[in-house]
Amino acid sequence: MKTRDYVLVNAQTLTDSQTFTKTLEPGKKIQELRCIYQATNGGTSNTLGKLNGMVSKLEVLDGSDVLHSCSMRQEQANNFFRHGNLPFQQLKSTAAGVVIEEAIINFGRFRGDREYYLDTSRFSNCQLSLTHALTISATAGFATGTGVLTVIAKLIEDAAPPCKGFVMSKQVDSYTTLGSGTHPLGLPLKHPYQSLLISDLETLIEPDVDITNLKLSINDDSFIPFDHSTTRILQDNIVRYGRARQRLEYLLDTAVTWLGDLYGRSSCFVGPAGATSKGLATTQTAEVSVVAMTTGAGTGSQLNVVGHAPHSSLYLPFGDGREVDDYLKMEGVTKAELIATDAAAGGAYSVVVNQLRS
Repeated sequence: MKTRDYVLVNAQTLTDSQTFTKTLEPGKKIQELRCIYQATNGGTSNTLGKLNGMVSKLEVLDGSDVLHSCSMRQEQANNFFRHGNLPFQQLKSTAAGVVIEEAIINFGRFRGDREYYLDTSRFSNCQLSLTHALTISATAGFATGTGVLTVIAKLIEDAAPPCKGFVMSKQVDSYTTLGSGTHPLGLPLKHPYQSLLISDLETLIEPDVDITNLKLSINDDSFIPFDHSTTRILQDNIVRYGRARQRLEYLLDTAVTWLGDLYGRSSCFVGPAGATSKGLATTQTAEVSVVAMTTGAGTGSQLNVVGHAPHSSLYLPFGDGREVDDYLKMEGVTKAELIATDAAAGGAYSVVVNQLRS
């Protein structure tokens, strides 16, 4: 089998807010699409230091048929749990610094899957559709007109094994959590499930606070694949998937507060601390890191964050994620209900399903 990296979109200049579309040619056998966004910080700073929250949709469509649909945050969280690490990030809050972030649309069970991939010849008009709205600001966002997009497709060029299908990832639910009660969600029944990605995003809040329990009920409790506290799920994710890491080149000041993307049991340190000024990480609460420093710095310093639950997400696989026989099958299932237990208000709850579509 022969594969290659094909530059589908090459450093395309973007408007500050748009939906960018690109046709995926018939006959392509696509293992993954690497979507790479880049923008230049405002002339004074970009206190956000990142752009993933500004990309609302990464989609692959065939007319009205949605083959893939996630936000960039959901995609990056999926990448961490399914690939073993976050995709590339170059994060900066410095004046005119260049921020680069990737998200990988993976159609296989794992990267490089030879059996499950997107075969565009099976569809009539496949299109990649990417929606963003960059924050434009001299101090808390990006300079206007500096957005750039590159998309690299990993293609099977020759001697491809027969395609057995692809992993279809899409958001199926979202709501704002309440102080109590339960939130039931009827899951789609057509395709088997590789995994579920549940996010519960609220600043300064870890992912086992707003939602305290998740239960999956099949056919009115005739089978219950899981009924766990979110604390137990987070603990299992920590053991199984290890740490995620982020690094920010921060704006030199006497104090820096940065909202990163790692919400679970995170910690941070400064290193290097700076040659002429000395930085010190003082607190870490959920995704929020605080650095104090002396004055007089002449060069940038780095904040390093290690932790878990990227974008306040929890991951629930069925089996090991690779062996199809262990996936949650839908044959004979008339009702599949995911029940979340609310414990605090204000969390941005969402559910992404990863299903095997043949």
